[in-house]
Amino acid sequence: MSNPNDALGSSVDRSFLAVLPISDGVVTIRAMSDADAEAYATGTTDALVRQFAHLPLTEYTPQIVRDMIQGVIADGLRDGTLAVLTISDASSNSFLGSLVIFDVKPDDAEVGYWVAPEHRGRKVSGRALTLAVEMARKLGLRKLRARTVQENPASERVLLNAGFEQVGDARPEIVPSGKTEMSVNYLVEV
Repeated sequence: MSNPNDALGSSVDRSFLAVLPISDGVVTIRAMSDADAEAYATGTTDALVRQFAHLPLTEYTPQIVRDMIQGVIADGLRDGTLAVLTISDASSNSFLGSLVIFDVKPDDAEVGYWVAPEHRGRKVSGRALTLAVEMARKLGLRKLRARTVQENPASERVLLNAGFEQVGDARPEIVPSGKTEMSVNYLVEV
């Protein structure tokens, strides 16, 4: 059987499951479970998540999320092409938000994230990004990319505080939702 990572030009094991869960003692990044489906679906109805997370679907129900967990998410975790993960509270394991690693290439990948409104202001995003950098390092990646839209200064601050550096000026780009937005790109060496 051939290694699915050979298509990426790499023989490095990019199975996200090999490096999960990962925690700093306050926040944990872990595989999403069926128990997260309702909180994930509810979180995607938040106005800021809808505006800035650029999710591919316009609506997420708990059943849609469960189907994704068993389908495309499970496949991506196994073959190292996509990781839609849960950001959880390290002590209670409760859902705080989501972190996604996608567009995986031989040396780098893109990271995105959102935090449910009731958990904002607790530095969850910054902690999750720090853990994402650690995950990327363990996966053999050399860089982690991120982007935000010009109108999202909160995300810009989180990225800069997590060690990302802005790369170039804002430019129109197609975001994961399929829309064209004025995106600002960031990069961190892992």
